[in-house]
Amino acid sequence: MLQNSVQEDEKSPDIIRHLVLLGDALQNIDLGGGQVEGALVPRPRNPWKITVLQPHDVLRQGRTQAIPAETSHIGICVDGGWAIETSGLLNGGARSVREALDALASAADEFEDLFARLIAAATEASVPTIVCTLVPARYVEPSHQRVAATALAIFNDRILRRAIAARLSIVELRLVCDEDSDYANATLLSRAGVRKVANVARSALYDISRNPGRTRVYF
Repeated sequence: MLQNSVQEDEKSPDIIRHLVLLGDALQNIDLGGGQVEGALVPRPRNPWKITVLQPHDVLRQGRTQAIPAETSHIGICVDGGWAIETSGLLNGGARSVREALDALASAADEFEDLFARLIAAATEASVPTIVCTLVPARYVEPSHQRVAATALAIFNDRILRRAIAARLSIVELRLVCDEDSDYANATLLSRAGVRKVANVARSALYDISRNPGRTRVYF
């Protein structure tokens, strides 16, 4: 099969013409000069467009009002490692394990509410949609790495639960981003890592476009 090939009908469901990314996963990554499309997918067979919508833009405008009418595919991808780090959750002075877990659970509740609303917006758009788990951090210090991975697992559990309930397929970034070269620093992906994620996500979108109807996990 020639994926995204000009030899296929231009209306074929697996041709990605306009991808809308719901989330802030590209916000803190330097992809270099030029168009984002070329940085993510060099030399595509067909021209394509990506629109990045921040969560607050989608929610403020009321779900699908923010999503362009010509959208062909949607990806939901939030920069979780950076968000958890900057939230201060990992640097808090909890007096007990229970207090620390309660703080994480409360933050995860808030995150899950936002993520559920993004899923609702994508569902209303009625186009092939994938959900990405949060990218793990990659700290040098072992204790910091263990704490960050444990915190991220709580948030990813909420993502998996919501995605499965909505019958959406999942790109498991904890299994995709598994090499040092995938990272520019402890919490941000490198350009190579971003392209690696883009390749897996693109394959997932092709597959669910042609074979919709059940949740799959891609990595």
